[in-house]
Amino acid sequence: KLASEKGGLEKEVAGLRQREDDRQKISQSLRANFTKAGVNADINSRTGEVTIHFGDEYFDYGSSRLKDGMQNILQKALPVYADTLFRDRKIADRISSVEIVGFASPTYNGEYVNPKDLSPGARNAVNYNMDLSYRRAKSIFEYVFDTKKMRYPHQNTLFQTTKVAGHSYLRSKGVDDINLNRKLSDDEYCEKYDCTKSQKVLIKFNFAER
Repeated sequence: KLASEKGGLEKEVAGLRQREDDRQKISQSLRANFTKAGVNADINSRTGEVTIHFGDEYFDYGSSRLKDGMQNILQKALPVYADTLFRDRKIADRISSVEIVGFASPTYNGEYVNPKDLSPGARNAVNYNMDLSYRRAKSIFEYVFDTKKMRYPHQNTLFQTTKVAGHSYLRSKGVDDINLNRKLSDDEYCEKYDCTKSQKVLIKFNFAER
């Protein structure tokens, strides 16, 4: 019995190591391929999360409409992402899902809103920004899988594995900052924490466990 349990544990550890190795391999390939394609992106080697930088072409305040510049960046980035993820059949078969995750900055009606605040007004802010961050992710989802606007290898495979989520601002910087007990305006918060880092869209892949 002990031998059997030990064998099962060793197999589980080996699986974890394999997933970590594969994640590192994909992350390194993504970094190199994005650079080659001229896409400005951060890749987290530990999690596989990709943050694409849109610069001044990012969504307007309170908007989920894709600007032309964002569309141009997605035209370059998504074919690279899909090809890197699904080119190697052995790795591709192990990918269970891809997530497009939207975020929004913790400001509402001109003021910073502390995510820890459970008052009705603060909850209205969370609800609004949750919806906004989801709509932003969904607008990217709709664009990159619209075959009238984009066609690229592995598009159908990526489509079948992709889901959309909105995280609002619940993990934004400043949540645990004791200096934020007072109210801050949009400008004050953004000057301190850079709202462009909160207003982002992540793309991440997940492996199936086995």
